[in-house]
Amino acid sequence: MAEEKDIKYKMVFIYIIMILLAIGIIGRILNLQSTPKEVWESMMQTVQKEKIKPFRGDICACDGSILATSMPSYSIHWDLTVSGITDTAFNNNIDSLSKCLSKLFEDYSPEEYAQRFKKARKEKKQYCEVHKKVTHSELNILKKFPLFKGSRYKTGLITQQEYNREQITDLLSTRTIGKFKKDSPLTGIEGAFNEELSGKEGYLVLKKISSGERAVIESSDEENTTEPEDGSNIITTLDYNIQDFAERALEKQLIKYNATYGTVILMEVKTGKIRALCNLEKNSDGNYTEQMNRGVGTKMDPGSTFKLATMIAILETGKYDLDDTIDTKKGILNLKGATIKDDHEGGLGKITVRQIFEKSSNVGFATMTEKVFGNNPENFINYLYNMHLNKKTGIEIHGEPQPYIKYPGDADWWSGTYLYNSYGYELELTPLQLLTFYNAVANEGVMVKPHLLECVMSHGKITRKGETEILNSSICSKETLNKVQELLIGVVKNGTAKQIYTEKYPIAGKTGTAQIYIQGQKKYEKEDGTKDHRASFAGYFPADKPKYSCIVVISDPKEHSYYGSSVAAPVFKTIADKIYTIDYDLQHQKEFNISKFKNSQTIPISKNGDRIILDRILSKLRIELDNVEFSETPLVSTTRNKNKIRIDPLPSPPGVVPNVVGMGLRDAMYELKNKKLDVTVIGRGTVKKQSITPGSKIPQNNKIIIELGS
Repeated sequence: MAEEKDIKYKMVFIYIIMILLAIGIIGRILNLQSTPKEVWESMMQTVQKEKIKPFRGDICACDGSILATSMPSYSIHWDLTVSGITDTAFNNNIDSLSKCLSKLFEDYSPEEYAQRFKKARKEKKQYCEVHKKVTHSELNILKKFPLFKGSRYKTGLITQQEYNREQITDLLSTRTIGKFKKDSPLTGIEGAFNEELSGKEGYLVLKKISSGERAVIESSDEENTTEPEDGSNIITTLDYNIQDFAERALEKQLIKYNATYGTVILMEVKTGKIRALCNLEKNSDGNYTEQMNRGVGTKMDPGSTFKLATMIAILETGKYDLDDTIDTKKGILNLKGATIKDDHEGGLGKITVRQIFEKSSNVGFATMTEKVFGNNPENFINYLYNMHLNKKTGIEIHGEPQPYIKYPGDADWWSGTYLYNSYGYELELTPLQLLTFYNAVANEGVMVKPHLLECVMSHGKITRKGETEILNSSICSKETLNKVQELLIGVVKNGTAKQIYTEKYPIAGKTGTAQIYIQGQKKYEKEDGTKDHRASFAGYFPADKPKYSCIVVISDPKEHSYYGSSVAAPVFKTIADKIYTIDYDLQHQKEFNISKFKNSQTIPISKNGDRIILDRILSKLRIELDNVEFSETPLVSTTRNKNKIRIDPLPSPPGVVPNVVGMGLRDAMYELKNKKLDVTVIGRGTVKKQSITPGSKIPQNNKIIIELGS
């Protein structure tokens, strides 16, 4: 009995416990059902940080003209649950807001906008899309619309910034500037200075609810936001004007001779600053575009331009002088398994060392090299190595290969290697590496490192300067240097480059015509018995006081000629002539004085365009500006007015096509691309016509054609 009674007590106790638990569960359920949705959402939110990308810095020419920039665009979303928007404010202003958005973006009707936002408000959306790919000017307009005025915490307006990298010109320096694409290796200046251009990321604190929607957490900026540090601007050594006409001269010659590709590099002698770096190559459509940076990244047999290095090595030994005589016989030499030929029918016979260089005799160079270095070829190679010819220049941008100059004992060295080396074969250098050597000769034997950095600027202040770096303090003796400088002038005055001789200023340089080696077949001759050639010219000007050095290489010209003298040298001359006309230092002219002009018709004509650049140029020329009272505007039109140039503002409101007639290509491209227009360019010179009337709305296809002329 006692046991049964005990069991009953235990059962009663268990029943009581179960009843209490049931009551508790039912109470909890009732409590949960009565809890507001907003409380549940707040409990389900998680806090996270989102990165804020900084503005990527600009890449500019040496005068500050923009070559590549980041065009900002924004994705706009709206948190319709923020406490700053009351039901009354929303209902009173949503129709006005919808009309404004419809007019600005011209994509949806006001009714469609209003319906979407009312539905999102009802569903308490925290991340309702307003519009994507909004420009900076459109964003500024949008922030003045009803319900969008004020801070983002009061309006609920969420802006996410993105940047599209744009090159202001479609052709100039494309490979040198480099490409900036997501998930792709950076090239050119974009890659070399990526750290400076990138800046530092900031972050924004966000809340995320279970539905996947999100909104900015409602608290102060100081507590939740770390602002990004924008990237610095890279000011390059490139001169936009020199780059432009160098590219034109190269393109014209490539078309004339139906060549495969060409490159031009122009450098300041004393500093190593690269003022122009052009690379054009025929594409599948038959047009010439920038595809590879051949000047920096492609090594090749230099041919006769390398004879300058050989001549220095020979003269340094003291075994030959310029007026010594060498018998080149009939222009054919068989020596140590090598067959060497001159490109002069019947040969040149007995000529001086000076004439061997000026007329570019392969037989003459091989003969001298054999007599001086035949017993110890390594001495010849050592001279080349001591001149830094076996080392990279170290230019900032990536892709420069190691020069290829064999040494006795290497696996591919043979008895005739050094003889072929003497006139530029069985060794490989890039055009930039060869130019760096020629520049050293112009610079009194001091070899400086070529560079593209003028300075790094952050918030208008210079944080780093590009410095001139010496690679070799003396490539040879002063006596030898004087002799080869004399020889280079002789090539232009009396030798293979005499067609570019001018009495205006002295030019020094050397022509080169090299057969193109077929790598896969390891020979120069093609299956049909023909050979392709590479024409080149390397030199500097003015020869009496060198300021610029330059190299021109044109590969595989198929029509008219393939010689360096007729294909490459004229490009050098065209560039040098143009620079000579615009560089006052070269002409030793006195400062321009406006008082010399008699009437307004002799005032220089100026193109419409950037006001800052115009101010700078006209100030230097001491030409006064008229009508400067109006507020500062980035773009102006110009007209001659007595002894002044009148400037008037060129308005460029958002959403409409700007007026670029009268502008140069650079200013026109910058203004049109800033409007996100897809530009097709026809012709050269100043913009004479545009396919869309200025002031018209930007078309949906974003395409415009501009015609240029003189």
